[in-house]
Amino acid sequence: MNESSPGTISPTDDSVTSLRGAAAVGVGRRFWMFAGSIALVVAAVVLVVTFVSATNDNARITRMKDHGIPVVVKVSDCIGNLGGSGSNASSYTCTGDYAARGDTYHEVIGAMTFFAAPGTHVRAVADPSRPSTVELASAVATSKSSVSKYVVPGLLAVVFLSLLAAFLRLLRRPRLPSPRPATFRE
Repeated sequence: MNESSPGTISPTDDSVTSLRGAAAVGVGRRFWMFAGSIALVVAAVVLVVTFVSATNDNARITRMKDHGIPVVVKVSDCIGNLGGSGSNASSYTCTGDYAARGDTYHEVIGAMTFFAAPGTHVRAVADPSRPSTVELASAVATSKSSVSKYVVPGLLAVVFLSLLAAFLRLLRRPRLPSPRPATFRE
């Protein structure tokens, strides 16, 4: 039996295992399973949102091409958007007034790649299900719905399914007994 004098640490004292402060406590398996579950739920929501976004974009293009409301927009304001290093205009944000289905709208004209002076009239197409959305007629004519919009969501789905399979495999793995901390004994 080893008697310690006051002010010295006994070798059987738990504070010997930590250099300073409290002893390190590991985060348990339950926490990591919970955190993994939350991460997978967030990834699933992002995946669903990307698929819905691609589907809505394709539907909007088809709807505007097939049933769009042709309108003439009178430009009220047009400003350039700087691109890259800020030395050149990449596109323009123009607003204008137009009438569709008996209502007058003052909205941003989508797909403006050129400057239009205030008072200029441009041909455009309004979305039949949301007449406050208007795009240049030339942009609607050249756009088309495409399955390529599903490439990124498809790749995200593959990554998600891989992570889900790995997570489920971890869940099925039997728990290992937790190691007991070493104690010093004489």
